Amino acid sequence: MSGEAKAHVQKRNATQFDLDRHARSLRCSDIARAARLADLEHATAHFLSLGAQTPNDVDAGMLEDYVWNLENSGVTVETVEQRLAAVSTYFAWLIRTHKPARGQDAMVNPVKGVRVAHTSSCPACKSQTNATTLKGECPVRDARLSAWLPSAFELSLTASSANTRAAYRRDVELFAEWMLDAGDDAAPHRVTKEDVRAYLAFLHDRGATSRTVARRIAALRRYYGWAIRRGMTAIDPTEAMHTPKTKGRLPRPLDEETVARLVTTHDPDAPAWRVARDRAALEILYGSGLRVSEVCSLELQSMSSDKTTLRVMGKGSKERIVPLSTPATEAISRWLTLRAEVADESSGNALLLSARGKPVGRRDVARLLDDACERAGIVGGTHPHALRHSFATHLMDNGADTRSIQELLGHSDAATTQRYTHVSKERLRLAYTESHPRA
Repeated sequence: MSGEAKAHVQKRNATQFDLDRHARSLRCSDIARAARLADLEHATAHFLSLGAQTPNDVDAGMLEDYVWNLENSGVTVETVEQRLAAVSTYFAWLIRTHKPARGQDAMVNPVKGVRVAHTSSCPACKSQTNATTLKGECPVRDARLSAWLPSAFELSLTASSANTRAAYRRDVELFAEWMLDAGDDAAPHRVTKEDVRAYLAFLHDRGATSRTVARRIAALRRYYGWAIRRGMTAIDPTEAMHTPKTKGRLPRPLDEETVARLVTTHDPDAPAWRVARDRAALEILYGSGLRVSEVCSLELQSMSSDKTTLRVMGKGSKERIVPLSTPATEAISRWLTLRAEVADESSGNALLLSARGKPVGRRDVARLLDDACERAGIVGGTHPHALRHSFATHLMDNGADTRSIQELLGHSDAATTQRYTHVSKERLRLAYTESHPRA
């Protein structure tokens, strides 16, 4: 059979997997849906090459072979886990929506029991602090994409925040993996401007926003500047590359009444320590306008002796002092009386702890906020950064000057803080439109 005929047969058999229908069932953004579908198409092509004609033919052995091939193809730890998770979600959906006929055994998820040889839970790979996604150096991880030296690049970004460094590294890794899919000899010095343009077109076809494309270009531009200084390549393929304009997005703050309802709600069935911890976290987020990563990294010694201020380590390792509101001070004092109930040897000096005694992470804060939104009746919920937006907007509405808000938020550029003047003007215009008889 010719190569063209084999491709035709594979394409026909792939329809038996019903991937498009599964993708439509996913509750996520278009770009995330396209990425998930691409991961599944990649896995399905592998299963078809092993002789599977339908999803029912896929067994654990095929999954193990797929994972083995991924781990030996040079892709990163995150990509292996991401693709395996996509396959697991697909089969869970398949089992849920395709009930067995009478007399037939129910299908078992073939991913169950399949393990990745090297995971992000590796002590060297996982985040070095609970508040950030900054990775450490790991020989196994760094052996993948070895020609690109992603760990060395990440460590070189000393002036950037940990989250920015991790995001830039991941952007470079995704580009390198895309290049590997195009050819086995992919390396930084082999990349041309045509390759970068083709990659940007690929992102656009997947539905990436201009903001996403702009960040990918920024990451690659930063990477090639570093690679040239290191002598890895002599040419920068991103030079003179057009960066798409991104539309400025105004923050969406909550009104004061909604915030008050949100931070004061509590779960009557939760243990006292959890109620106190959640209240302290929410009061700090709104009362001091901290980023969620800053809240997660707070320690006991971050508070002043009179418990009226916090010493915060912000982006770019910039330190600032922020005041604590009276409700926040009271909430923290209440939490500290109960902290010992969950604290253990792994707690260290972290101010806020999870149920397992470890410092709270970003997801812990997001979950407690989701629960609070549900109890407060906030349709659609909100996110931790919205409380920071609300903090700044309410200060602006009540007469605080831009310079003071800039200091409180830890913005290095006053232009960033100016966004909140636009928010306040919009609120004034809306109030005028709704209230004035001739508006």
